[in-house]
Amino acid sequence: MRLQFQFLETVNGLDNSNSQIITRIRGQLDKATTAPGMVMISLSAVALGAAFGGYLPLISLWMETFNISFQRIGIVCGASAVGVVSSAYFAPKLAARYGYILTINVGLVVAAIMTVAFRFTDNYGLWLALRFVSGLGLGLHWVLTEAWLANIVTEKYRTRVMAIYATAISIGFAIGPMVIWLFGALSIIPFIIMGALLILAALPILRLKGHEPKDSQTRSASPLILIKKAPTVASACIVVGSVDLALISLLPAMITRTPEAAPILALIIVPAMAIGATILQYPIAIIADKHGLRKVGVMTVCAGLIFASLIPFFLGSVLLTLLFGFLAAGLVYGLYSIGLAMLSRRFSGAEIVAANAGFVILFELSNLMGPWVAGFLLDINMRYGLPIFTFAIGIFYVSISWIRRHTNSNY
Repeated sequence: MRLQFQFLETVNGLDNSNSQIITRIRGQLDKATTAPGMVMISLSAVALGAAFGGYLPLISLWMETFNISFQRIGIVCGASAVGVVSSAYFAPKLAARYGYILTINVGLVVAAIMTVAFRFTDNYGLWLALRFVSGLGLGLHWVLTEAWLANIVTEKYRTRVMAIYATAISIGFAIGPMVIWLFGALSIIPFIIMGALLILAALPILRLKGHEPKDSQTRSASPLILIKKAPTVASACIVVGSVDLALISLLPAMITRTPEAAPILALIIVPAMAIGATILQYPIAIIADKHGLRKVGVMTVCAGLIFASLIPFFLGSVLLTLLFGFLAAGLVYGLYSIGLAMLSRRFSGAEIVAANAGFVILFELSNLMGPWVAGFLLDINMRYGLPIFTFAIGIFYVSISWIRRHTNSNY
């Protein structure tokens, strides 16, 4: 009987402990999301992520029907990065002149038109041009919404808010590929739906009229701000940007060219990665706040890159491939939120917006180079190309983080 009472007391203690943890997290979420604009920006990010999550594998599978090489597919998928980089330089000026809402939504409309137009040509040069213009439009949303968040959220909750924002995009990434499941990759319908999702992303932004940041004037955005003052943050950005798009754009094509891989994997691998990023973002943010952004960043990215390197060796197993994709994307993408949190602690005042624009520029340059380098290595050897790519990226980040380990006590 005494043992039974002890057992019940232990269970009740665990229940109370779990209840306290849940209450604490809810309280943090309530405080983090009370700023005007947080919820609407997150809803817009869900729609944007759905368009991204479905569109990247869609165009990869579409180009695969033309027997395009991995390298050329990677270049097209990454071409929008050039547009985003370009838009990052003039986005603050456009926002200052025309307002955040108008600038963001015009960009989304332009991106939607380019998304649908991609399906009406098989010209490689036009594909590159359409992706570039699409990047211009999408870059306005990306740079300005993150700058908006930097203006409305206190530093105390910025790590968790960025995790919520990244989670919202990840939820969209998980939803987007369902369009391909329903309509396939060869018809015009999924392209139209992806364009419609970008228009849908504009609606929550319209609801924020009157809540735009008052001061849109910022210093010229440049990646040199990050490279000179915060190399660890810059390297985190490069790692996530390189690996993230390389996995999303090349894994579906890799699976279709692997005889032992189940064809369904080409459609469900990206949602599995998106779900991983969705589920793991907030827990990683909490752990990073408790144990240190730099330390947790190194641990998560190393584990994530190891899981990513294992994928080519287990494509014959649907379960293991999905599990490795889930963990790889979730852990590596966690470095994005950690990187933004490092940025917010390293910079202050007007420098936050400028540094964030630099963060986006570096991320997109990595989006451009990552798929190209990974695709080049995969064309040489489809089994070992991805592990070589991920290990090289991991060594790069760990080296920078170790060299800079004593430079900033804030993280």
